[in-house]
Amino acid sequence: MTRIGHVEFLVEGRSMQLFLEGILPRLLPDGVSFQVMDLGSKQAFLKKVAARLCGYRNWLPDNHRVVLVVDSDTDDCEALRSQLLAKIEESDLSVASASVGRDGQVLPRIAVEMLEAWYFGDTAALGSAYGKRFATLSKKQGLRVPDQIRDPARRLEHHLRSVPKHRAGLKKTELSRDVAEHFNIENNSSASFVRFREGVRFIAAQIQECHAS
Repeated sequence: MTRIGHVEFLVEGRSMQLFLEGILPRLLPDGVSFQVMDLGSKQAFLKKVAARLCGYRNWLPDNHRVVLVVDSDTDDCEALRSQLLAKIEESDLSVASASVGRDGQVLPRIAVEMLEAWYFGDTAALGSAYGKRFATLSKKQGLRVPDQIRDPARRLEHHLRSVPKHRAGLKKTELSRDVAEHFNIENNSSASFVRFREGVRFIAAQIQECHAS
């Protein structure tokens, strides 16, 4: 298969890296390759990402794009987004925006409040991974709107403690692999995952247009 472009994902944490490695082959079109790089904890991510972006400035081809993915945790999303935008602009790279249809080299995306909220957006995947009873978690009070769940990792740990591998505590990397295998990228109730999905599709379409021209 001829490669027409490439996307590099700079992410916070090993769990996000494994999750994206599991779903991106189904999200990106044929011919668009990818690499996911874990920059460590959120603090480490925010320290390292500026230098990484400056490195891209010197060699990023026209058919390459970069996606930044970080958890909001308890931070204000707008303030965190402003931080990311400032780092992109300081590196002299352009910002992509799917919402306004603006092509750019770097797409910033935030998981609200953390990756585990995306799992609550597709509890059918949890059911496929760990048993049918988990498929209905999204019907429980307080779990119906994934991006409004406070500390979704803790909430998920509570519900999965009956699963042998998570009995002693949530094994986030194993959870990422297990859920990614069954994750339905087309049907997710997490608004931040939908923004991520549509943003990635947008930059992939820009790569395809670049190749066609």
